[in-house]
Amino acid sequence: MNKILILISFMTISVFGYCDTLDYYHVYLNDSLIEQYNSLSEKPSIELKSSELNDNDVITVRYGTDHPCFECVYVLNVLIEVKEKTPEVETTENYGKLSIPIKDLIYFRNKYEIDKYHFNYSVRTKKKMNGKGTHLFELKFI
Repeated sequence: MNKILILISFMTISVFGYCDTLDYYHVYLNDSLIEQYNSLSEKPSIELKSSELNDNDVITVRYGTDHPCFECVYVLNVLIEVKEKTPEVETTENYGKLSIPIKDLIYFRNKYEIDKYHFNYSVRTKKKMNGKGTHLFELKFI
């Protein structure tokens, strides 16, 4: 009787159950980890004190997924409402380093008085974007 119940439960799980995995990403200031998120994180936001930043500082995002694409380019870009090209970096490695210099963000802050930057992650295949991408977090200078 127990064997039949176990068999029925396995069959039920395989029909109605599913496994879902989470993408995850880590955010670094230079080489120091400042935040960790996953695809279920709600409205992640990071605040950095402007007075403590240098032109040599770098924001790095490492985005990981358990279903990597082998002929893809992983792209991190900064979304702000200006008519100039905004910072964007690429890598071909899953969980590869995607680094944007703070001085690029400071340029926009000084020129347009912008203090919020939206970081977006996307995947490209042969220079074609796959979907709109994923909003990762908002970076604020305080």
